[in-house]
Amino acid sequence: MANNRMVAVSIGVSDAQPLPYLRGAINGAAGFHAWATALGYESRLITDEKEPVTIARLTSEFGNILGIATPIYRFIVYFAGHGIIREAEDGLWLLSDWRQVLRGVQYEVLKRRLAMFGIQQVSIFADACRSLPTDVLQSDLVGDPVLGSGPIPRPPLPAVDKFIATQDGDTTFAVPGLNEEDDRCLFSGVLLEGLWGLKPNAFSAVRAGNVITSNSLGIYLKSEVPLRAASYESRVIPHVVPSFPEGNDIYFGDGARPTPPVFPPWPTPAKRAGQPLRGPATKRPSAAPPETPTAEAEFEQRMQQQNVRRSFDTDAGFAVDGGSVVAIWMDRRFAAALSLETNATSGEIRVGRQNAGSPGIGLLDLPAPALLELSNGTFVATTALPQFIAGVLVDPTGASAIVYRGISADSGDVATTARVLAQLEGGRLAADDKIRLATELRRGKHADPVLGVISAYLYDSVSDIDSIRRMAYFYVQRHQAIPYDIALLAQLPGIWRDGLLWATVPAVPKRKPRTDAEPKREEWTYAATSEVSGVIGGLWPWMRQGWTFLDHPDDSGSTLVMPGIIELLPRLARARFATLDRQGGQRLAQLFALTRSSLAS
Repeated sequence: MANNRMVAVSIGVSDAQPLPYLRGAINGAAGFHAWATALGYESRLITDEKEPVTIARLTSEFGNILGIATPIYRFIVYFAGHGIIREAEDGLWLLSDWRQVLRGVQYEVLKRRLAMFGIQQVSIFADACRSLPTDVLQSDLVGDPVLGSGPIPRPPLPAVDKFIATQDGDTTFAVPGLNEEDDRCLFSGVLLEGLWGLKPNAFSAVRAGNVITSNSLGIYLKSEVPLRAASYESRVIPHVVPSFPEGNDIYFGDGARPTPPVFPPWPTPAKRAGQPLRGPATKRPSAAPPETPTAEAEFEQRMQQQNVRRSFDTDAGFAVDGGSVVAIWMDRRFAAALSLETNATSGEIRVGRQNAGSPGIGLLDLPAPALLELSNGTFVATTALPQFIAGVLVDPTGASAIVYRGISADSGDVATTARVLAQLEGGRLAADDKIRLATELRRGKHADPVLGVISAYLYDSVSDIDSIRRMAYFYVQRHQAIPYDIALLAQLPGIWRDGLLWATVPAVPKRKPRTDAEPKREEWTYAATSEVSGVIGGLWPWMRQGWTFLDHPDDSGSTLVMPGIIELLPRLARARFATLDRQGGQRLAQLFALTRSSLAS
């Protein structure tokens, strides 16, 4: 790849008040910058040592790089500092002024924006905690992808390597040296020793030439980081996703090998004892954490109880727990032909035809976008699906859970979704093997489309757009609507037809199964699928994190993202499923010409 333009940006944020100071973040970024420069990358170092690191500063720096006409083949982004995780693969990096502007870098969306500039490979190295928000301000942070839309409106997703310091819901830490210049973030210290070729087990065991590849670096980190953390009586397990194609996946060894720096010895636990860490640390025994926290179990139990079998005999419906619905907003053609009933005791809302000969569009065959207006003035932006009841769990922040079940299903059919959403609530959803987890969730995607949506976000995190498109194909084959989030992540072009939003799912070729994560008996996970067209379920993302993937409508003719909807992002509540404040809900209803129907008990 010597003739390709290779870029690396190293970001270190030490002072993100009121969070603990992290001198190791500056040191880690400087160390990564030194490695990238020595290996021939066009490298830039961005730290807060002299001036704050802000979204505006990053936007300017990235813009200067991308403004050069020469195309970029590989773009590496390294970040060290504080971070949080909120949803499935919805992580944020916190910059110097995060508390003032209430924004964080949303690197999953940044990855997509880089693709819009023609970049073919993106590497993300992140040495930051992925703990859950600790206060309301962190929960309310808006994700910012740093970059706007690029010149390529719907590009193929780039190959993505991700080397993240820790699993979702967990923390990492910094190890102090004799002085601040020797402070090291644990993950970065292990990483740099490997990238410089100082650790034999970082080299590929199956490739000739004694090189360090995506896969060998991942194997090294998964082995060495936990061992180094254990020496400090802590537990850190990195999240590694190597996906660069073989032959174009080398980080070290395919060219001149520069002289590595001299790394000081790691402080021994005895020398470290009694020293205050200059960065966040979670000193935990090496044993695994408890299986299910009490709060998580209570959340799951609440969903299970809320979704017990009820006597729904209409085409579709909602069962709302934790909030009172005062009105439902739907397309006027639906509203004119539907019978809407509510039960104040059970929270049920029945949606069905007034009679068999009723004119207009019926819910028996078609999905219908719906806004549930709550008594507190907020709006749950959801979708009525034919032959499904949507169980909506409302908390003070909005809709924390939505579980779909078939009208004829019993309460046990929601157990998987309840478990997954409870794990998401407790920050334990993401496992190291994203493909395995995504495959597991896909098995239930037709019984509850929410599982398909979560699976799609996991596939997107490893840039597996073909698997997302396969899911869309099978929804069409089962005569079910394609959930909006899946259409969005699959980059499907939308088109209005007969008053409904449709999408064309392109053909996907067959590939080999990924080890045992996709057993041969489950060919649907890697089979070839043909081009199909299907109706989209809803007109906006079901989950809050999907709204940050929305871009302004382009000139290609796609109407998947309607004009005006992206401006509603600041109106979203911090709930997991799309919930808007009063002004946002009313504006959304106006954009799609929805009609308000009051609900009487």
